[in-house]
Amino acid sequence: MKFNKDDIYGIVGTVAFHAVLFLILWFSVLKTIIPDEDGGVLVNFGNVDAAAGMFEPKYTGQELPQETTTPPPPEPAPKVEAPKEELITQDIEESVAINEAKKKEEKRKKEEAEKKRKEEIEKERIRKEEAEKKRIADERRKKEQAISNKVAGAFGMGSTDGNSQGDAASGTGNQGSPFGNSDHGANEGMGGYGSFNLNGRSIGAGGLPRPAYTIQEEGRIVINITVDPKGNVIFTEIGRGTNIDNASMRKSALDAARRAKFNSINGTNNQSGTITYVYKFK
Repeated sequence: MKFNKDDIYGIVGTVAFHAVLFLILWFSVLKTIIPDEDGGVLVNFGNVDAAAGMFEPKYTGQELPQETTTPPPPEPAPKVEAPKEELITQDIEESVAINEAKKKEEKRKKEEAEKKRKEEIEKERIRKEEAEKKRIADERRKKEQAISNKVAGAFGMGSTDGNSQGDAASGTGNQGSPFGNSDHGANEGMGGYGSFNLNGRSIGAGGLPRPAYTIQEEGRIVINITVDPKGNVIFTEIGRGTNIDNASMRKSALDAARRAKFNSINGTNNQSGTITYVYKFK
């Protein structure tokens, strides 16, 4: 390999440059100065931070008790505030429960009000029924009283105070009238409590027997009769023209007709006729 002139100059220059650089580093940086043993400055470090006196205490080889210092209390660690978490509540469920309770309370109050209203209606109905019953009873009582007052004078039972009636000079009781109704009427063909028809025959001295009149009813009972020559009634039946259907009144009229006594006649033939009882309120 051949070196030209420039190459040689370059190599020489490079080696020279590095040699100079090495020498500079050797003398300035790389060389270590070892101090002498006896050299230096003595320093008294002491063994306490502060003391009093002029003379240094003699070294005995024992170490003085080190002054203990109370370490400062540790600084409290800063409180790290935890991020506030948004609590999840059950407002909706509580609201639903409250609403349900309110609805139940309202329903209970409505039921109580409805029950009270029905009780008031029932009380009012009972009160009206009792008032109506009382009114009907009063009207019935007044009507019965009026009928009783009217019936009091029927068939000569009398409607005024007294214990005797008649035209005799002495005696007590109700004499009656053989020729007419109780106290008045025609003298022929009429008994004391009705009328009769028997082909011109007359009633006996006692007049027509009086039927019981305990039922408050007006009308007429016609009785067909058969009378023997002696004047006795031997047959009776309800005849046409009767407009009272009450069985008790009919039976009473039949019984009274059988007790009737007519005048006697000659002959052997029986006669048929009628007795009519008229019931009226006075």
